[in-house]
Amino acid sequence: MKNLKARSQTVVSPVLGMYFNDFEVVRGQGSNLIDINGKVLLDFSTGIACTVTGHCHPKVVAAIKSQAEKLLHICIGVAYYEPYVKLAEELQKIVPIKDAQSFFCQSGTEAVEAALKLAKYASKKPGIIAFKGGFHGRTLGALSVTTSKLKYRDGYEPLLPEVYIAPLDLQVVEGLIASHRDKIGGLIIEPILGEGGYVEVGQDFLKGLRQLCDRNNILLIFDEVQTGIGHTGKWFACEHAGVVPDIITVAKGIASGLPLGACVAKKEIMAKWSPGAHGGTFGGNPVCCAAAIATLKAIKEEKMLANATKLGAYLKQKLSGLRAQHSGLIKEVRGRGLMLGVDFGSSEPVKKIINFCLERGLVLISTGADGTVIRVIPALNVKKTEIDRALKIFSAALANV
Repeated sequence: MKNLKARSQTVVSPVLGMYFNDFEVVRGQGSNLIDINGKVLLDFSTGIACTVTGHCHPKVVAAIKSQAEKLLHICIGVAYYEPYVKLAEELQKIVPIKDAQSFFCQSGTEAVEAALKLAKYASKKPGIIAFKGGFHGRTLGALSVTTSKLKYRDGYEPLLPEVYIAPLDLQVVEGLIASHRDKIGGLIIEPILGEGGYVEVGQDFLKGLRQLCDRNNILLIFDEVQTGIGHTGKWFACEHAGVVPDIITVAKGIASGLPLGACVAKKEIMAKWSPGAHGGTFGGNPVCCAAAIATLKAIKEEKMLANATKLGAYLKQKLSGLRAQHSGLIKEVRGRGLMLGVDFGSSEPVKKIINFCLERGLVLISTGADGTVIRVIPALNVKKTEIDRALKIFSAALANV
């Protein structure tokens, strides 16, 4: 029988980009992946920041099995059902927005689409400000505010009108607002640029945006699709700055890898969205919601946020030590908690390093505009022994380059 790569070439669209040339996986457990040959690898990519409780966490799997025996699908537009409402209740407890209400969808890009539509609808103003290096998704609306890789936009323009891309400069943002007065309805930003290279946005900048939005009646949207659900040691990265958005987008880790996204906003903002103004057949699927409820419960019960803070600091210290040893190779180590980026300033060493690591049992992937950054984003319940093992492999990779 042909291998999966060979089979996929005849039936799978080639539009899908691959980090590795030939990597086939059959199973995952905790922080480990098992490939088609039975080799066990440490997974520090976590399905691009999705499997926050590790692969196949027993509490999440049990919740999925239990729900699958009761109700697979009905759609919230047809009937109310427990997992949808319960998850909204649980999210209300952890988001920084007081009295928040949730709209559930299937992915991060859909959560962003919902947020952009809500901002336009509620403000009655069409303009959106986004930022250079930001990534918000691949659908046309989300793509309109995405600039992390310009190739994502190639072939799809013109995109949404009245989208203004700004640098991380408050004076420029203020000037844009002044130039398009009464037209800017929303402003969207990632507290840490995910696909933009794990660049942490300054806390003073985020506070300044909050002030500008308040003064100009603009809805502030924090895209926490990648940063949210504990990666930085808090439920949401914006909590480190003490800045509360009007709208927040969530996905990736919310259901430990099952397809689920959420657009969460202040109750008074959601109230401006008239029934039927937005929707979706599969959003808030019962099984996905059950997985999300179990995910949030496991994170709380097993104190994973504290683990992310403690081991994240340890990991960053060790990576910074490696940077000192390889100062001609590593440009910068940045990030927070267990969401860390190692910037090499060039894609060539990155490709060699992630392939070397894969051969020796460590899965890492790249990020950044030109793939110059290696992202290190293990599960929130990763063990110190697993981090030490990963560091040993990574150190050997650096020496090999």
